[in-house]
Amino acid sequence: MIREIIQYPNPSIRLISANVRFFDDELRQWITDMTDTMKANNLDALSAILVGIQYNVIVLKEGDEYIPYINARLIKHADKAVFTERSLYYPGISVEVDRYTRVTAIYEDAEGNPHHRDLEGEEARRFQQYLDYAFGSTFVDRVDKEMKRRLDGHLEFGLVADARGGSCPTVFYRDYFKSGAKILMLLILLSFAAVFFVSADAARTLYTVDTFALAAVPLLIIGYILYAFYESRKYKQCTSCQTGNIIGTTAILLVQLLIVAAGVLFWVKP
Repeated sequence: MIREIIQYPNPSIRLISANVRFFDDELRQWITDMTDTMKANNLDALSAILVGIQYNVIVLKEGDEYIPYINARLIKHADKAVFTERSLYYPGISVEVDRYTRVTAIYEDAEGNPHHRDLEGEEARRFQQYLDYAFGSTFVDRVDKEMKRRLDGHLEFGLVADARGGSCPTVFYRDYFKSGAKILMLLILLSFAAVFFVSADAARTLYTVDTFALAAVPLLIIGYILYAFYESRKYKQCTSCQTGNIIGTTAILLVQLLIVAAGVLFWVKP
């Protein structure tokens, strides 16, 4: 079914899309409707909120295929460039926007299977633009104050107000703490194999290094928790979708730490 694309001044563009929890026939129908809408309007990307579906679903056209990205997040980004963007929501308007030229995204497919993907150039820009929609943002949130003032004067009813106090960011800096903890635990795991190939003296040194690394992991987890709750206060409008992620991520990190610590104690210790 072809759905109507919401346009200015419809305020629902500012709604934050919820995460998809059920990977069922209704979700598959949404994806089908979004694909039909894209084909009918010759679009290469679409975010669900643009057709009135308040869930974090993005469909990108890649070659002849239409690929759904569900519950998408950015976990890594690098380099920036200026791109000229147009918006389905603000037809007839184009602005210059800074975007990352290389990003890594995590997402789920229509069956709920997790994936990650590296995107570059125009693909990265397009993904960021449509991910912004899912978090209640448009390209006007990416321009400077002068451009916002000009857009506000140009539009018949002014810019669409954000009653929630701001849109949610697509990148949270707390994730750097999480990544650091995971990298340290991965390096410790690699030492489990090393004990087979080193001398007794080297094994003792390896155990000492692992012990220091293990001590650093809880500090990174604490840093993650503290910075996560700082960001949840800073972005209060996103609290409902942050709190569960913070608790879940912390629990997973702690379980992983216990497993790695047990391995060091019973496997690496001379």
